Order: sequence, then C-alpha cells, then structure tokens
Amino acid sequence: MRSWFASLNSWARVRASGLRTRFTLFVVSLCAAMIMVMVGVASYLDYRDEEAKALANIRAVANTVSRLAIPQLTNHHYLIMAQELESIAASGMVQTAKVYDPKRSILIDSDPATSLFDRSPVAPLLTEAVTAAQPIERIDSAGVHVALPVWSRDGRIVIGAVLVSARHPDLAAIVAPIWERNAIVAALLLALAVPLVLKFGSSFLEPIQELTRIAHQISGGDMDVRFPTERVDEIGVLARAYGGMMQQIRSSMEQINKLAFLDGVTGLPNREFFRQHFARWQKHADGSPRRMAVMFIDLDRFKRVNDSYGHDCGDLLLGQIARRFETILLGDRAGESPGAMVHGPLRRMARFGGDEFALLMPLPDSGLEPAVSLAERLLAAVEEPCLVNGQELTVGASIGLAVYPDDGTDVSAILKHADIAMYAAKAAGGNTLRVYSHSDGEVPARERLRLETDLRVALASDQITVFFQPKVDVDTGHVTGAEALARWNHPRRGLLTPGAFIEIAEETGLILRLGDRVLELACRQGRAWIDAGQPLPLAVNVSMRQLEWAGYTDRVLEILEATGFPPSMLELELTETVAMANSEQVRLVTERLRRAGIRFAIDDFGTGYSSLGHLQHLPFDTFKIDRSFISGLEVEGSNRLIVETILSMARSLNYEVVAEGVETLEQLEVLRATGCKTAQGYLFGMPMAATMFASWRRAFQPAVPPSALPSLAAARPGSGQERPAVA
Repeated sequence: MRSWFASLNSWARVRASGLRTRFTLFVVSLCAAMIMVMVGVASYLDYRDEEAKALANIRAVANTVSRLAIPQLTNHHYLIMAQELESIAASGMVQTAKVYDPKRSILIDSDPATSLFDRSPVAPLLTEAVTAAQPIERIDSAGVHVALPVWSRDGRIVIGAVLVSARHPDLAAIVAPIWERNAIVAALLLALAVPLVLKFGSSFLEPIQELTRIAHQISGGDMDVRFPTERVDEIGVLARAYGGMMQQIRSSMEQINKLAFLDGVTGLPNREFFRQHFARWQKHADGSPRRMAVMFIDLDRFKRVNDSYGHDCGDLLLGQIARRFETILLGDRAGESPGAMVHGPLRRMARFGGDEFALLMPLPDSGLEPAVSLAERLLAAVEEPCLVNGQELTVGASIGLAVYPDDGTDVSAILKHADIAMYAAKAAGGNTLRVYSHSDGEVPARERLRLETDLRVALASDQITVFFQPKVDVDTGHVTGAEALARWNHPRRGLLTPGAFIEIAEETGLILRLGDRVLELACRQGRAWIDAGQPLPLAVNVSMRQLEWAGYTDRVLEILEATGFPPSMLELELTETVAMANSEQVRLVTERLRRAGIRFAIDDFGTGYSSLGHLQHLPFDTFKIDRSFISGLEVEGSNRLIVETILSMARSLNYEVVAEGVETLEQLEVLRATGCKTAQGYLFGMPMAATMFASWRRAFQPAVPPSALPSLAAARPGSGQERPAVA
C-alpha cells in the first residue's frame, strides 16, 4: 500500500512538470506503444521458438539418457541408472526421465521417492517406442514428451526405451519477461545504447557460450572439463554450481568403482578386477596369446585364527599379509629394466575372498623360473610371524600354479586348474608350491567338493551315527568302558569310517558340528544304558579345532546337562600331538571340565614328543598306548621295552593305562604280565552299533578270566585296528 501511494505521488509530480518533460513522456509512450505491438508479434514468434528449443533440448537429453541406458540395461545396474536419472532431473533441464526394460518389466524413474520395485504403470509412449523401434514425440497440454528406443550395443535389437518429459512452455511466463526485456532494450536503443550493446554484447555472450560448450562436452562423456569459476557474477555462480555437481558425480563414480573392483579388507583388487585384468592382457598386440602364470594362494590354518581370536583379528592379519605381498611385488618392479618381461602393469595380486589370493604374472616363452622364485618369496613372507593386537600369529600358505595358455584357454579354466594345484599343495602338507599337472585331474577336486556338500547334508539330517568299541579289564574280563567312534551312513557309499571324511571336516570347520553331534549321540546312548541298569563309562575323541573354539567348554557342559549323562562317566581323548602342540591352551580348556568331573586321556601315546615336564602339568588321567607298540609285543624287542617304560612312567605319575590294538592272546598275556590293567582291540570286539554292542555285552558277561578268552578269539574279525575317529 505504501509503494502504491508513492507511485501516485511520482505521477502527480510528472503532471506538474513542464511541456518538455511531458512531450518526452509522450514520445516515449508512443514509441513504447509501437514497441509493444512489435513485442506482441515477437512474443508469439519467441513462444514458438521456445517451444522448438524445449523440444530440441528434450531430444538432446533423451539421446543422452538413451546412451547412458545401454550399459546399465545390459549389465542390470538399475540402481546406477536411477542415480543418473535423478541427477538429470535435479539439473532442471527436464521434468521427468524414465527408462523401461521390457524384458524384466522394470521401470526406472527419476523421482527419488519412487522405487524401481514399486511396479509403477508404464507410459504408453514407452511401449509404443519399443514396438515401433523409432522415436516418438508428443506435445500436449501436460508438456513436451520425447520417447526413444534403446538399442543394444551392436545396434541390432531394441532392449528398452527412454521417456523424457518437460513442462509445456508457459505463454504468460514467456511473454512477460519478453515484454519487459524488449521494452528496456528499446529504451536503451532510444538512449543511444546501441554502440554499447554492440561493443559489450560479445563479452556478455562469451561466458554463456562457454557454458554451453562445456555442457556439450559433459554430455559427450568428458567429466574432466574445467568450469570458469573465477567469475564473480551470475555466470560464475552457475559455473561453480555446475562444477560442484560434476565433482559430486565424479566422487560417486569413484566410490562405485572402488566398491565394484577393490577389496575392502586388504585394499587389493577383487575377483572381478582380476578377471577383467586377465582378459585385457591375455593377448599380444598381434592377437597371439601371452604366456602368463596364475597363482592361487590359500592361507593354511587361517580359520583357526578366526575361530580363536575373531574375524576382526583375522581381517588385520589378512591386511598385513596383503601388504607383504605388495611389498614383494613393488620390490620386483623397482628392479626391472624398461624392457623386462615381467612388468608392473601386468603383474597383479588380488584377493578373491576369505583367505584366498590370486596373482597374475607374465612368463618367458619357456620355463617357470620367475614364477617359482616369486612363489618361494611369497611363502617365506607368509611364514614370518605377524603381530596382531599384541598376539604373535603364524600361518602358512599353499600355492597352486597354472600356466596360460598351456593349462587353459580362458580365465575360468586357469583359475580352476590353479585351485586344483593348490589343493595338491595342501595335501602335501601345506606351505608349499604345486604346479598344475594333468595327472592331478579334476575328478579328485570335484569328488572332494561333492563329499563336503554331502557332509553338510549329513550333519543336517540323521546320517551321522556312533559305534562303540569295548574296553576290557585284563585281569577280570569285565567291560570297563567303551570308546565312541563316528560313522557316516552315506546314502550312496554306505557306511563310511572317519578316515573318509575327518580331514574334510577339519579343513571346512565342520568338525565343530560333527564333534557336537557325536558327543551328543554318545551321551544320549550312555544315559539310555544307565536307565536300563547297564551303566558304562564312555570315551569321545576331541580335535584341536574344537579346543580352539572359545565356546567348547560351555558346549560340552550343555550337552551333558541336556542328555543327563554324568560328567564323571565321560572321558575326552586328545592325541599326544594335539596335547603337546599347545599345552597352555589345553590346560585352560580342560581345567573347568575337570572340575565338573570329566576325565581326559592322551591318545596314541608314544608317537608324539611328550616330556615329563609337560606331563606333570597337563591335567590328564589316562595314557592310551598306541597300537604300533602293541603290534609284535609277543616278541622280545624294543616294543616290549617301550610298553614297560610307559607303564612304569604311568605308575609314577598315577596315570591309568589303556593298550590299544590288542589282537592276539599273546599280546594280552604280555600286557597282563607287565601290569597293564585295561585293553582295547579286535581280540574283544570291533566297533559296533549301540544295539549290537548291547547284545555283545550281554554275551560277554559275566566277566571271565584270561584263560577263557580263546573262545572269543575264534570269533574276532580279521586283523587291523581302526584308528579311533574324532567325533
């Protein structure tokens, strides 16, 4: 209201002024009226021109979206396409942009609030463009629309369509600024402003032309173009806004590239990068295959680190080992001559996941010396202890090597053969290199993988069972206990002993579930025998992987509580090698279980490297003399001396002794004469299912003296004592 009164006062002052002023105003008004007529005509023409420009701009944007859509639809990267459409819509050049993939019925929209999984209705223009396989343009009251078909990379088929829409040019919005602008221009022209306009017009238009040129470069894919951000006017503000937008787009693209091709734990390239790198370098410029070595590296004993210290500690260990690998490769590159065969850009280390790495390196036309030399240095680097969170950790590595094109014509075949060679290195004891040989074959690897899959199924069903082998008092013939041994009722292979699957269970970590299953089955059966009035102490084998698991102690006590089997009737057996390998870990694990009443035995005693110092501090109750010392016991010799020494040692340390692998009466008589109290072996009975064991036990009772045992020997099976299985 105040501004309106001010304008009335100004007009009153003009009317009160002289004729010159009023004449000037009249001429100006007349000229203005004439200008308005011309502006009216110009407005109509400008409106048509704006409409044509809008259509041209939409065509350009549609062409850009169509080019962007080709790789996205081919690779199914719909989320990336959605981000691109949102960026285009956010720039204000168009109102909406959509991409339609008819093959998967996916509609990608520029609206951030709309998910590509919302199943929004497909615009008719999109389906029409796909069907007609040609551009479709429409102008209606809602706006200007351009639909283009998206062709495949080879330009042969239509794989989708794009639709770009913009608001219809508003006549009022166009005419008003045109009138105002032309009136001002006319006034300036009347005031002799034409020379100034001609002089400075080009300088005014130059930044706009520069921005237009930059926009065309960006639409052509040049993301590194420089914007004139040094200007302080509106052009500079617009240039800085465009520059910021492009910087954000570049940053997003770099992040996407990092997530797609780099491993987050080690910073090394990932499997996909490795495959693309192999494909890029596998041919010489003339098209002939480039001879290259591919090493597949798998860390030994790494899973134990994860199980014992957690995955965070395992990731730190992987990072240290990856940096050692990179240091070795960088050192090699620093010493290379410009014409060296093994050059940096080709040689690449990648992490495939878990504790698996792969290395690609070129080779001379014959020989494997560079690859073997590098593999030996990698093995030495892995062997050095790593300090992680104050813990000194040591692992090893098994390396398999395959050669392109000798061992395969593509990356998949080469990696598969390098993997087979790696498993051969593991089978040889690990921490070594094996070169792929056709004699290794693919059948063992496939068979091993199939057996691992079957074992997982077996643990999820009722295929794992327990057999029992009796322990007998040498003097009285009483059955004093039994050892629980794992069996696998395989649906195709029949009954499998632990030798067929324990190694795979150890490598894959399935030993934890297998151990739980066998311990639970043994304890349930032991409880059933107690309820039937036939209590019997049971022994169950334990692996090192179980002892390294932080929750093992709690799990054993949970199983005992759930089954109702008394802890005092359970004995856990560890091999001498396991017991001595980490005596402190064994002591910590067994302390709580011993307080609960559980007994512990050293299995295969005499085959390891026990010392009296270790034996005095380890919480064991029983020695189980290995069957290798029982064999030939009836003949005077070193075996008898070793057994007598073990028995003497056991008596001095207050240990009980069980002799394994007793197969003959002569062996039994020698054990009885030397003071051994308990024996186990085929002389008394083979491992049996629970029902068969119960029948055997009834037939074996009452206890008989050793002189009556020949009748049992006649019924025993053939020689050969089974190695008790880890449960």
